[in-house]
Amino acid sequence: MADMSMPMMSFEKLEKVFESSDGSHQALADINVDVRRREFVALVGASGCGKSTLIRIAAGLESASAGRVMVTGREVSSPGPDRGMVFQQFSLFPWLTVKENVMFGLSSQRHSRATCEQIASQWIGLIGLTDFTNHYPAQLSGGMQQRVAIARALAPSPKVLLMDEPFGALDPHTRARMQGYLLDIWANMDITVLFVTHDLEEAVLLADRVLVLAPNPGRVVGCVDVPVPRREDGRDRYDAVFKSTVAKIESLSSVCQGQDEPPLDLFRLARVDAASS
Repeated sequence: MADMSMPMMSFEKLEKVFESSDGSHQALADINVDVRRREFVALVGASGCGKSTLIRIAAGLESASAGRVMVTGREVSSPGPDRGMVFQQFSLFPWLTVKENVMFGLSSQRHSRATCEQIASQWIGLIGLTDFTNHYPAQLSGGMQQRVAIARALAPSPKVLLMDEPFGALDPHTRARMQGYLLDIWANMDITVLFVTHDLEEAVLLADRVLVLAPNPGRVVGCVDVPVPRREDGRDRYDAVFKSTVAKIESLSSVCQGQDEPPLDLFRLARVDAASS
């Protein structure tokens, strides 16, 4: 599924230090990662390992203390239409209707109002909420609200979709439906996905590749390719390879917590793999 020929997003020697009256705290250290075009990459790790900080820097909502994030060869310095962001909490504007919320995602682009309404209506149809076009967020279920949030993020046609635990607040049934819905979108769009989750099974279910982060400071300590084939109805959670992949990621996560493990340089590993092939 992923185009292996070019990086869509790169994290280059990225670091983040938070300063406070109590001193400084290094949240991220020496992050070096390439994400390829149309790749689905999941970020997992213990609380406090910097997953959300990393994705917020990629979105342009936080600044890096050192290093940089590149998207299609351009350095990220602020939010932009090349990146869409979906949060865990339903981040819709309560005073706007479904259509108006989706149109808000187009506000940075110089479309006419008629064009914005047309694009919003198309996306509302794609997410199956045409009958709720003029409803307000409070009138929608949690899953419906998150569908609107995804449509708002995708309406400007970004190159990269950034998702920070987007299904964490949903019940298991709704979460499973949303996972399938997201995979359908990803399979039918030229979109690259960076997805934060605490759920290792969710990471293996959705992603091509899983990056494992460890805390204190946040750093990449493992990169696991997901070898489980994608079927039309998704990956089989009961497949032996699926279970062993989850166990491998869990082992990486548990072994590295609290240990002074050096960061993993994925650029170096890529060069080693290329040389050995």
